[in-house]
Amino acid sequence: MRQKRKRISVKDILSKIFWAILIATILVMLTPTSERDTGEKLPEVNPEEFYQKPKGNEAFLKYLQTQKYIIRKNELPFLIEVYKKQVDRNPNDVVEELAKVAHRMTGKNVKVILRTWGGKYIAEYNSEGN
Repeated sequence: MRQKRKRISVKDILSKIFWAILIATILVMLTPTSERDTGEKLPEVNPEEFYQKPKGNEAFLKYLQTQKYIIRKNELPFLIEVYKKQVDRNPNDVVEELAKVAHRMTGKNVKVILRTWGGKYIAEYNSEGN
């Protein structure tokens, strides 16, 4: 017995393509784009402010905070008094190193006072002498 072959008409193919294009167009139009975004506007971020490194006094204060020093008295660029319960080296060497770092970061001769549980240590960096 012979089976009839199903006829494919051009009209059926064109109508299916038409419906597919119509549905795709509707879906694209319903999807929000950047111009028609209905969400809340985010605040503008200035990348120069965000990525800018601190300079001078701010950089030295940030350095002290990262080294876990507690700032007792801040009269930068002339004097700063910091506290740390215990330092891992000779306190005289530590305070001299802090004075060098302060001079390098601020560009001025800063008098650094370091207080520890063992006493009070003072240093000031002289660019001519040291």
